[in-house]
Formats: sequence, C-alpha cells, structure tokens
Amino acid sequence: MKEAIIYVRVSSREQKQEGYSIPAQRKLLKEYAKANDFDIVKEFEDDETAKSAGRTGFGQMIEFIKENKNVKSILVEKTDRLYRNFKDYVTIDELDVTVF
Repeated sequence: MKEAIIYVRVSSREQKQEGYSIPAQRKLLKEYAKANDFDIVKEFEDDETAKSAGRTGFGQMIEFIKENKNVKSILVEKTDRLYRNFKDYVTIDELDVTVF
C-alpha cells in the first residue's frame, strides 16, 4: 500500500451547506483511498478561507510531509481545496508529492 495523507477544507458557511462539508470530503477521500490501495497515515483540515495567510492545517501538513519523506501522496476532493494561490502551488510542488 502507498502511504498518503488527506487534506480537507471549507472556506465558507455556504460550502458547508452545499455538500462540501468536511465530513463529506473525508468520506469521499477515504473511499477513494480504499479503492486505490492508499494507506491514510494522517488527516489535516482547515475550516477557514485560503485568502488569509497561515492556514493552520495546511501548515501542519507541510511540516508533516517534510518530516515524513515516505509520504508521497496527498488526497483532496478538489485541488482548489489544497491550493488557492501560486505560493501554495509552489510549496506543494517543491515537496515532490503527487496530488490525487
């Protein structure tokens, strides 16, 4: 099995109510992981906008990946849940991980 982490995020009350809730994202990603032989080693979440700097879960995820070189996969429901600006994209790209 391949080791992976899950990242889930909502940035507004509307997203929570329109089916993008954190539990809905988590359920979808766990089903994907099971169907594709991923072993989920850690989960990270943010319940805040990506427009402001310093998303707590995102920062923790980056540090976890840096410390756990064997983790090469991030599972997200949509890539806009992961990176919302160019700096986030570059940060993830530099970690040499694959986003699913």
